[in-house]
Amino acid sequence: MAKAFGPIQLTGTLSDLNFYITPDGNIVRERGKTGNTKKSFRENPIFIPIKQHGKDFGLCAKKGSIFRQLVKAFYDHAKDGSIAGRTNQLLHAIIKEDQLHPRGSRQLITGLQSKEALKFLTGFEGNKARPLGVVLKKKIAFNWDKRAISLKNINPLKHIDWPENATEVHLQIAISNWNCEADTFETSYSNAIVLQKEAGLSKIVFELKPLQNKDLWLAFIHVRFSSRIYNTVKVLPNKWNTTTIIGCKWGNDL
Repeated sequence: MAKAFGPIQLTGTLSDLNFYITPDGNIVRERGKTGNTKKSFRENPIFIPIKQHGKDFGLCAKKGSIFRQLVKAFYDHAKDGSIAGRTNQLLHAIIKEDQLHPRGSRQLITGLQSKEALKFLTGFEGNKARPLGVVLKKKIAFNWDKRAISLKNINPLKHIDWPENATEVHLQIAISNWNCEADTFETSYSNAIVLQKEAGLSKIVFELKPLQNKDLWLAFIHVRFSSRIYNTVKVLPNKWNTTTIIGCKWGNDL
């Protein structure tokens, strides 16, 4: 490393020399050379764990894009900027449950056979800033036999955490069958229930058509807020709304 002297201060690279400005003056040093090449990355065994992790994470990214389509109508109104990364992280945790295949060849379908994996899925939030436990002040469980939630009635003003400008809430549930090997799915959405903030105690009755396929079943609840001015309804931004997985099971596990 040396100092460069002259009437002009230089920054950047010239041939094999790097110029940069510091409090000590205009410094120049020879450009460093990396020891890593495409050939060494391909052949050096030290890089094997990195390549294996990349394969696993690449699979998570591919499957994650399908996962976020399961209830796209919900996520379009209730997600945060980190949902893609959090989905990949979730699926990577599930893939790591695969004890049959080596790292780099692990499969999501195998990882999902773990009971822990199903626990990982339950409670996943589309919007981590508005988790279901904060938005809805009543506990909810999903009954697969009845295709229904445990919530039978609700007082909107008492049991819901309302954003400042919201005047009504939109409640809806859905169930989805996900074949994560074939990258296919089917989703059944319930009727939507819309309640005014001052509605008082109100009955909650959702109707869901049964799923035809029997792969991995997931149940979702969606809570979306809006404001009404005269006859105009405006849905509040995604950051105020909620989509949460409230149940999952294997469809053939009857």
